[in-house]
Amino acid sequence: MLNFFIKDEYQEYHTQKFKLNQLSKNIDKHIWLVCAPKSGSTWLTRMLHGMLKWDSVKLVPSFGNREQELDLSPLLAKGTKGNLITPHQHCRYSAYTHEVIDALDTKVILQVRDIFDTVISFYDHIENEGPTFPSGFMNQQSWDVLDEHARWSYLVDLVIPWYFNFYCSWMTSPLYKENRIKIVTYNELRNNTVNTVGAVLDFCGESRKSETIQAVIDKLKKKNTRQNKGIVGRGDTLPDELKDRIRSFTRYYPSVDFEPMGL
Repeated sequence: MLNFFIKDEYQEYHTQKFKLNQLSKNIDKHIWLVCAPKSGSTWLTRMLHGMLKWDSVKLVPSFGNREQELDLSPLLAKGTKGNLITPHQHCRYSAYTHEVIDALDTKVILQVRDIFDTVISFYDHIENEGPTFPSGFMNQQSWDVLDEHARWSYLVDLVIPWYFNFYCSWMTSPLYKENRIKIVTYNELRNNTVNTVGAVLDFCGESRKSETIQAVIDKLKKKNTRQNKGIVGRGDTLPDELKDRIRSFTRYYPSVDFEPMGL
């Protein structure tokens, strides 16, 4: 029985190596947008698609309340070659993720948002689209019986910790230390869209003129990008007690810069 498990693990390891080797031969350039939920990632994804016109493959086989861990199966099934964008994916850093990034020479865009604004936007998301998401468990029956303060407390106690896990996993990774991650904040994207998108394209080796970027932005204004309100500073209305609770999470990571999260 022990030999069986050793053989099985050996085969799985080399199968993954074979897949990555084949994909590395087929993919010329790969941009991957990893993001915190409610950070404006749908908007940025569509702007990148509008300018680059590259093929798009989501590296996750399903959504809902499933953790969006990186999965090569959709890419292998589609057989994409050339240049590729993997759109917004709520995926934490891991050693395997790093291995795939190295194999595909992936340009990682990490998108985050002011954490207090995020809480407000997440609340709106549940109200508008229902309580199904990977960052914490909730169902409609439980949500409906909670009063408003309990709903806010649920988000802070059980959903926001996922954001810290997500953010700190990338910010303490070797990729960040090697300047191989481009950080984009929602506030930057909202307040200075052209320059922010331009900086992302420069990082990816796909520079575009400001006029070209502006034209795509203008075109997208007519389309739905799943924004709730799109307003910076809404988190100011969050009760001070809950803000302090969120701030307290930073004490576990004294070496991490939380400024992109508004902390």
